[in-house]
Amino acid sequence: MAVLTDILVAPATDAPAIISEWPNSKRWPSLQTTGLDWLVLADLAEALGQAALARSIENLEASSSADETEGPWVYVLPTELRDHIASIASSDLSTVAEAWSDKEEAKARGLTAQDAQRLLLEIQPLAVSARDGKKPMLLWVSM
Repeated sequence: MAVLTDILVAPATDAPAIISEWPNSKRWPSLQTTGLDWLVLADLAEALGQAALARSIENLEASSSADETEGPWVYVLPTELRDHIASIASSDLSTVAEAWSDKEEAKARGLTAQDAQRLLLEIQPLAVSARDGKKPMLLWVSM
């Protein structure tokens, strides 16, 4: 069974509303995907040369959940990840994608360099929007 993982741009205070309304509500800008959990995002931070950030992402605690053991859960991603994603130069996208796809968890999930580049192209506008709007990116996870 695939893990549903969506990235949303919303104030952290919206986490309880996201738990109750998502994915049926479309009031928050988002990227809907599968398998892009905090461990794969920690790999992205490592690919960006941010080892300390990767460790903080690996240790994220859910901000809100419908049920602690069954989910869904919402995690507030560090603003540093948002800012690093927003700042990736277009000329560096393929290099970052290659490095990301070569990390342990990403590789175990079958993330190819092409998949990683496509995801970066989809995540980056969200990160830019979140940064410019001074909002965090939230990770919604459901089993």
